[in-house]
Amino acid sequence: MGKSKSPYFIDWAITAKCNLSCKHCRGFPKGELSTDRARRLIDEIAGLRPGWVIVEGGEPLLRPDLFELLGLMQQRQLEVHLITNGMVISPRIIASLKRLGVKVMVSIDGATKATYEAIRNGADFDRVVQSARTYAREGLLEAINTTLLKMNYREIPGLFDLAASVGVKMVTIIGLKPCPGFLDKLLTPEEYRQAVKLACQAAEKTGVEFFFDEPFFWPAVREWGLLAHQPAVGTGIVVASTSACVFGEYLFIETNGGVKPCSFPPMTVGNVNDKPLGEIWDDMLASPLVQQIKDSKTRTGYCRTCQYLEDCKGCRSRAFVLTGDWFASDPVCPLSLKLAVKEEIR
Repeated sequence: MGKSKSPYFIDWAITAKCNLSCKHCRGFPKGELSTDRARRLIDEIAGLRPGWVIVEGGEPLLRPDLFELLGLMQQRQLEVHLITNGMVISPRIIASLKRLGVKVMVSIDGATKATYEAIRNGADFDRVVQSARTYAREGLLEAINTTLLKMNYREIPGLFDLAASVGVKMVTIIGLKPCPGFLDKLLTPEEYRQAVKLACQAAEKTGVEFFFDEPFFWPAVREWGLLAHQPAVGTGIVVASTSACVFGEYLFIETNGGVKPCSFPPMTVGNVNDKPLGEIWDDMLASPLVQQIKDSKTRTGYCRTCQYLEDCKGCRSRAFVLTGDWFASDPVCPLSLKLAVKEEIR
């Protein structure tokens, strides 16, 4: 049997341990992989030859064996990007990350102290900004990550200003994952439209590049004639070869070893405690349901007739969480506003 294609990347929530309580936390399943299973998993990840590996949590820097595991990833020549909340930092941590060639992304979900600390309970805005500055000064920081919520999207311009002042060239804007109170925190199509425009304007003003982690982003840019360009540097989240939904094109590994075709959905395709990751990947690629979900021709609603369908495909996981249908249109897509206006004219 021929070798199947490689995942774009692998996103591993390496621990559920965390020192904060955030409004957008999706929660974690019980259980954590043992050091021994994690060591073997790294060999299995390397065998799949992903473009890169994201290490996150929880707060990954709270896992006691983290640097041993990162060392194994370095030995296997894996490109590693670590997401941290910035509250755990020390000269030893910085020296270790530099030695291991790990790039760092710091999550800052607000440009003001009030907004940031309201979203991240237990965090300190001044401290996280100082952490970001330190990582930037040491050449480790590649991006500030922010998760979009109703309470922070208007601060996008300020976030770009913050990135510029910290000395980082990239902001990564991430869609909200299903979490308690998801519907109350999720942007509407109109709010997403404003967020896309704010990001494009802020990048032009500050010179800070950005990646807007939504499949409708590039179609929206083209539809509205906005100025934006593909970032020159990867942040460990950017998939440069496509703008479309990458459901089933990568793997998300939960803290307990459960494997998903995306970090969003209430769907697992296996568990690394039961079988090797390579087998799970092959099984997922062969799954008739996953193949159907990935096929843009299965779309219903306004996605079916959208001129940007192939470039977008609509976020499958969010569509499922909001509608119960894997093939439905994404209810928060800002391009749906155009179709709504057409319906009104009729």
